[in-house]
Amino acid sequence: MSESIGEVLAREAVEAEARAEAEERGDVTPAPGQRGRKRASDPSQVYSVRIPVSRLRELREIAERLDVPPTVLIRQWVLERLDQLAAASAAADTEIELRGLVVKLGRRRTRDGADILPASDAGQEQRYA
Repeated sequence: MSESIGEVLAREAVEAEARAEAEERGDVTPAPGQRGRKRASDPSQVYSVRIPVSRLRELREIAERLDVPPTVLIRQWVLERLDQLAAASAAADTEIELRGLVVKLGRRRTRDGADILPASDAGQEQRYA
């Protein structure tokens, strides 16, 4: 007696899962033309950003001159800026300028979301959580 379609699909699903687990362990290599299921050590997430059209033209021109896709350039710039801010916040009482606004960063905190303390003209600080 032959297998039903449901039985064939169930058997193939079990075999595919077993092969995927073997690939993750390194016991077998992925079939030619297929990627393995290895998970990224630091997975990415898509985040939508609105940019004025006129500035997108600039971005595309710069990306073309650098021979990289615009999305790669955006990602590089954002990550570089985050690294700069992280380095600045690691120092005690560091001040940086963001678009003309002086921002005072205290020591890096152990919890996520360290406070940003903008320096006012009067020298008094407001605290934002």
